[in-house]
Amino acid sequence: MSLSRRAVLGLSAAALCLPRRLGAETPTSDHKFVFVYCAGGWDPALVFAPNFAGTIAHDPSDVAASAGGIDFTDNATRPSVRSFFESWGGRSLVLNGIEVPSVAHDVCTRWIMTGDGRAATDDWVSVLAGRASGSLLLPNVHVAGPLFPWRYPSASVRVGAHRQLEELLSGEALAASTSPVVGLGAEAAAAQEVLLRRRVARWAARADLPDAAGLGAAELLASDRATALEAHLSALAGDADDLDDALAIVANCLEQGLSRVGFVSSGLGGNGGWDAHANVQLQGMQFEALFASLGGLAARLDAAPGAGGGTMLDQTTIVVFSEMGRSPNTNAQLGKDHWTWTSALLFGGRIVGGRTVGAWTDGLTGTPIDLASGEVDEAGTSLLPGHLGATLLALGDVDPEEFVDAEAGAPIRGVLG
Repeated sequence: MSLSRRAVLGLSAAALCLPRRLGAETPTSDHKFVFVYCAGGWDPALVFAPNFAGTIAHDPSDVAASAGGIDFTDNATRPSVRSFFESWGGRSLVLNGIEVPSVAHDVCTRWIMTGDGRAATDDWVSVLAGRASGSLLLPNVHVAGPLFPWRYPSASVRVGAHRQLEELLSGEALAASTSPVVGLGAEAAAAQEVLLRRRVARWAARADLPDAAGLGAAELLASDRATALEAHLSALAGDADDLDDALAIVANCLEQGLSRVGFVSSGLGGNGGWDAHANVQLQGMQFEALFASLGGLAARLDAAPGAGGGTMLDQTTIVVFSEMGRSPNTNAQLGKDHWTWTSALLFGGRIVGGRTVGAWTDGLTGTPIDLASGEVDEAGTSLLPGHLGATLLALGDVDPEEFVDAEAGAPIRGVLG
């Protein structure tokens, strides 16, 4: 039984969830975003909290350092951290002391991405993708990681860490999913088609979207949009076996004008996850690999011309975050446990770089800031995930009040470039 491309598209439509027309809201701008999600909870003390007082446990070889206007924790085992801030600190912003009110991974992930750990609401990624100006084939090219779409479910296209989208579009996936049998009768051919449909359905079910069954974009795979995507398969080519591979897919899509947003997870392949409760050195290895990849991405985007002048880095904000932090003290396994305060790193365009917003107490909790200036202010506001989200939406020319309740957070106006 031989399947044509059109037959493949018909079979796999629900699985791919390509974007349909995105609502009636007025689109915003073309400013781009890359989200790098560090799944499992990173340890701010290893990079973002060079605070050696109080109860914060540090490696004896850690030292406080500064480069590009950013204060950070330096260590000879993490040379890529220093290299990154030396090269890109002037274009970077660190937000310290964001409180995520839970220590459960799933709850914290929803909090840090939506500003609300309980309600069904859009994550910042989906909003920015859904409010892109123009008609993009892949508004959010989503390689791997969590997603919480509500109003804009079809703005995100899961390309898969192992070329699933590319292979489904080309027909390779279904062609390789079974061995053709010569001389099939009509009944056997029909049975084999049912088998193929079931296999595609199982592939779709592996997506970790909580509302995957409700994504209504199936008709688009039979439209000209799927045909147009075929011309850009090279942008999606290759397995995302590590963070560099995943970032290359995202950068390709941004540079070719296919996407406004890209989402990757730094826990891909051999890079592992960040939920290390034993041996704090594992976190150090993660940070070294992460910052090496971030430096490569910054250099690539800075060398690529942007639309209308400048570089791609000028027109892109990269957001690096984790759903929680790690405790200030080590445990009996010489690791650190879950902690409700964390940091986020932003670099690229539209931000005031070379600065840190927020500070750490001696117990690794956050300090209040003045939202207008971004300066530490004991009479100011304690940072919550909603402040991060509102700031990102403002960077993307989306009115934060549409998506973030006033009590949940407001933009940090002092960091908007």
